Amino acid sequence: MFSYRSVLGSAWTITKQHKKLWIFGFLAFVLSAGGEYQILTKILNEDYGAGVYDKMQTGSTILSPTFWSDLGSVCYTQPRVGFGIVLLLLLMAGLAFILLWLCVKSQVALVKWSKIFMASKNKEKHVSFWSEMFTRDRKFWPVLGLNIVLKVLISLLFLLLSLPLIFLYFKDSNFAILIYTLFFIVFLPVAISISLIVKYAIAYNVLEKHSFVKSVEAGYTLFCRNWLVSLEMAITLFLINFLIGLVAMFILSVVLLPIILTLIIFNALLPLYLVTIFSFLILILTAAVLMTFQTSSWTILFLELKTKGAEAKIERIFKKKIGSKKTKK
Repeated sequence: MFSYRSVLGSAWTITKQHKKLWIFGFLAFVLSAGGEYQILTKILNEDYGAGVYDKMQTGSTILSPTFWSDLGSVCYTQPRVGFGIVLLLLLMAGLAFILLWLCVKSQVALVKWSKIFMASKNKEKHVSFWSEMFTRDRKFWPVLGLNIVLKVLISLLFLLLSLPLIFLYFKDSNFAILIYTLFFIVFLPVAISISLIVKYAIAYNVLEKHSFVKSVEAGYTLFCRNWLVSLEMAITLFLINFLIGLVAMFILSVVLLPIILTLIIFNALLPLYLVTIFSFLILILTAAVLMTFQTSSWTILFLELKTKGAEAKIERIFKKKIGSKKTKK
């Protein structure tokens, strides 16, 4: 019988026993940046509308026409300086692509190895970081495409959601507040649903070798059939993330922060650097472990839903109550 405890327990066992996966976990975290859990925090950010407006006003990003027109002027008037800037941009683009490659391949590796380690006979298999990074499995571009689709759709939803906030940035209005509330009620579940569909689509692409389009179609179908189970899992993992985040913040603020302030007061630079690095490593380790655990959980859930199916907890409770009422009658 399906149970969230079994899924989460298996995911934690995989995470705990195979620490090499934590490297993939950290890189995958960089790519997803929290996934659907970031959606809620980003939507609840009161300054989001103002931030969108400020960016539109300043045009300070590298994608703005102003940046490229200024670069063209520099290349025309000062060719050497322009060549240096273009070369630097190409170097930065190359480094960004290498990082992107590592992150996407790590996401693929986490999904693949979560399935492999589910079978007890595969527990002794060893994970090779370099092998996963440079194996030609043709998964990079489809998985990258799925991540891009997710980012684009979520960004469009955020842009629509920010329109009432941009209006509120200039003038308080009860009508704008009402529109924002309605947008929030509609867009939040839509954004989370898109994120979950992409998770299933990635699993179909990596584990079932579906094409990009078929992965999206299969992910959408699987989510529609099991949307309540998927949302329950998302809420469960969100609560786990929230509690672990609170513990990490407690350790950093209550334990390490006083130490850091004391070292600053006494100007103890070397111990200060060491404690700061230690704090940073704690955050990295927490993110890596959480991402590994989450990806394993979603992969195991995907396999359960695809092969056996599952019934949501709330459905079981509802059926049990109806059954008890019929028995009493």
